[in-house]
Amino acid sequence: MKKMCLLVMLLAGIILGSQAQEKGIRFEQTKEWKKVLKKAKKEKKLIFIDCYTSWCGPCKMLSSQVFTLENVGNQFNADFVNVKYDMEKDADGVKLKDAFEIKAFPTLVFVDPKTEQVVHKMVGAGSAEWLMEGGKIAKDPQNNLSGLTKRYDAGERNVDLLSRYLNALASAYMQEKQGAVAAEYLNALSDDEIVTKDNWDLIKKNVNDPLSKPMRQVLANVERFYEVAGKEVVDYKIEMTIRGAVVGISLWRPERGEFDEARNAELIKLLQSLDYAFVPGALATLYTAEYVRKGDYKGMLNSMREAFKYNVFRNGGEQMYFQNNIEALTGCDDKALVQEGIDWIDARCAQTKDYFAKANLMNSKARLLTKNGDTLGADKAKMEEEKYNKEGEKRSGGKAVRAIRMN
Repeated sequence: MKKMCLLVMLLAGIILGSQAQEKGIRFEQTKEWKKVLKKAKKEKKLIFIDCYTSWCGPCKMLSSQVFTLENVGNQFNADFVNVKYDMEKDADGVKLKDAFEIKAFPTLVFVDPKTEQVVHKMVGAGSAEWLMEGGKIAKDPQNNLSGLTKRYDAGERNVDLLSRYLNALASAYMQEKQGAVAAEYLNALSDDEIVTKDNWDLIKKNVNDPLSKPMRQVLANVERFYEVAGKEVVDYKIEMTIRGAVVGISLWRPERGEFDEARNAELIKLLQSLDYAFVPGALATLYTAEYVRKGDYKGMLNSMREAFKYNVFRNGGEQMYFQNNIEALTGCDDKALVQEGIDWIDARCAQTKDYFAKANLMNSKARLLTKNGDTLGADKAKMEEEKYNKEGEKRSGGKAVRAIRMN
């Protein structure tokens, strides 16, 4: 009887699995690219390729939660020849990874079988609606990535074309090209020409350098941009753009190449001309970073104390500032100064209520103890880190996660 029940359950599982596959996207069983090309040419369809790896979480989410949906399957089975490749294990997948310039996972590409050229590309994972909309665009020769590129290269420059093209480049994770296209258009505009809602949308999505001409025009005409986009939105973009530039400079280390002194000086000059609540903290970050670059760790610690004395940080920015700088002591050979950093970490941890922040501080402490040769102390700090992390998860109900470490 038990064997019969197990057999029934097994058959039911097979049937349900086949039904789920039938409802969703039907991927080709063959992994031979030549056979896929032949079929696509015969059926006069584009090829849809799911470029994945075995370790990619978002790839698995797409495979189990999106590709299996009936509405997704109805569209993709009708419009494309569908195939999946593990880009690290399947023989043709490894070859196509280079041919199609796959640099992140998941990447979804749509290929013309006649030319074997990518006509559209989507990097990342999203909803069924996101995928289905991407499939529709891929079939539109005027508005897929290939078509938009041809239109742009032919000299078309209206705002609608630019918006579509920049969105397609962003979707394909072609950041360098995206920045170049946005800059070419926006840099040619005068102050009067640039202040429109459409241009603001382009700036918001595609410009991330506060020293660029478009962002300087936003700052110079901020009241006018408030009128077309709203004060809160514009101020947020200004702050995030500047913060990104400050982080990029403050986290510079020698192994990252030559330091850009001119950019640093220009950013400081810009900040000194602005009147926003976040500016003092941003300037303090750049001033302290200079001591780190020079290897003046005593000066760094004094600069940090000065910043905390005048309470220059807002919205929790002091925690990242403290941690990024205190960990610079891993490059310091003065054990007394490193111990000074360790003691300061303990003092901050005692004053900190957030358990995830405490865990991060203990991670920093372990690094400095290791630097000073105290491996036993470092192991204890790591145990404290784990304890605080578990307590944070317990108190948050698993809803919070620790901040991504910057170094």
